[in-house]
Amino acid sequence: MKVRVTLYLVVIISAIISYQVNRSEIKQRDNFNQSFQIAERRLGELFYQLQAIQYGMSQLSRSNAELIDDNQLTFTYADDDICQIAKKPTREQMYDFETNFLVVSDKTGCEANSTLHHKIKETIKIAPMMTFLAGRSSDVISLYFISMDKFVISSPKYNGLVLKRDGFETALFTRPYMQKILNVDVEDRGNQIFITGPYADLNLNKQVLTFSIAIFMDKTFYGVLNMDILWAELVAGIHSDFDIINDENPSADLGMLSEPLSYDGFNTHLRLVMPDSVSDKFRYLIKNSLVDITFYFVAIVLAAWFLYTLKLRITSKILARESCHDPLTGLLNRRGFMAKLKNVERHQFYSFLIIDLDNFKHVNDTYGYLVGDDVLVRVTTAIKQQIRDKDVLVRLGGEEFGLLIAYNNDNKQIDIFERICDAVANLPHYSDETEFHVTLSGGAVTTSSIDQIKSIKSVIKQADELLYAAKVAGKNRVLYADFSSNEPLDA
Repeated sequence: MKVRVTLYLVVIISAIISYQVNRSEIKQRDNFNQSFQIAERRLGELFYQLQAIQYGMSQLSRSNAELIDDNQLTFTYADDDICQIAKKPTREQMYDFETNFLVVSDKTGCEANSTLHHKIKETIKIAPMMTFLAGRSSDVISLYFISMDKFVISSPKYNGLVLKRDGFETALFTRPYMQKILNVDVEDRGNQIFITGPYADLNLNKQVLTFSIAIFMDKTFYGVLNMDILWAELVAGIHSDFDIINDENPSADLGMLSEPLSYDGFNTHLRLVMPDSVSDKFRYLIKNSLVDITFYFVAIVLAAWFLYTLKLRITSKILARESCHDPLTGLLNRRGFMAKLKNVERHQFYSFLIIDLDNFKHVNDTYGYLVGDDVLVRVTTAIKQQIRDKDVLVRLGGEEFGLLIAYNNDNKQIDIFERICDAVANLPHYSDETEFHVTLSGGAVTTSSIDQIKSIKSVIKQADELLYAAKVAGKNRVLYADFSSNEPLDA
């Protein structure tokens, strides 16, 4: 019997594992295809932005607009003989990004009669095309045009500040993205976008990817436009199990490779990679199927936990209510009252009244404790009829009660407390066929400070002193005082 059960379990578990392995592979391939489409769409957006600028620059180069006047520019000589040229803000410009660029060249660029100076002024009219994208696209961290006349236009402006005179030409024209373009025949440069990286950016110390495109003006190769984006931005949308590589001849040992990412018929060297070693497949199985495998077990555990928690919560609420309420009258007890004070709402005035039934010991001694309990319940009902739902009535102990009211019209509390005093005095009680009455004495304190109410001890102390004075004065009355001035209030 045990062998048969074991066999059944092995068959069932094997079937489940086989099903889940197949399901995991299908799900993983779906994720792979979705990530490929996301990466390719993102790549297409970047290509489109770069091509749009390329086209805009080529059209601007044909315009016959006059050269920008030197008075609209600022010329700065850096310490290492670098010329830095920026455009001054004008009242006519619509956006701040229009001047967020810097032209960097050797010192000749700042010399008014030089050929390089003239070339720079001819080219500055393409800068707004660059600053528009650099200022509006959150993905683009830098746009820079490297002219074959050996100057650079950079946006944002601060990226041009890192260029130094030593090795200026070497640093520009020997960079990998420049070499990729310069190694291609001129007639083939205009139709390609070159991708370099990822590599560590010198300014951000983060991995960046550079997209480069050749710029032609009047059909003449004029320079290279480069766009840097964070590598993390390109891979952000793909599934965490996959990665993107930029390799013309990737190794098969990397795992399952996608087709090259492409845009508008142009294939790049970017590929999506899914590691597929035994350990990776096991990890995919756990990730993709663990929920299914453990679903029923977790459901049972959660159901048991829910029922157990629900029982505990109900029990806790019952115990909390019992610990905070008086079992005889249902009112808050002293503990419940202190907890209630933490959430008291802000008003202009607050009055706290301590009530003590006069000669209540005589009631218990004469009529018995059962009748005494009935008196307490009936007095509670009578007081509730005279107050609002939001007023806080509490049994402090024995025949002593507390009442907190909050209001915005001064001295209104006196009418309420007098009504309570009259209602209790006129309420008949019975023991067999004997009718009797009880009265109350009270001490009421008024304050405008919510902090004094929340730290109730001093308020209770003064109200208790007024209660004692009311007892001495003949009982069946309420005495009043202002807590802040310690002066009695007129009834």
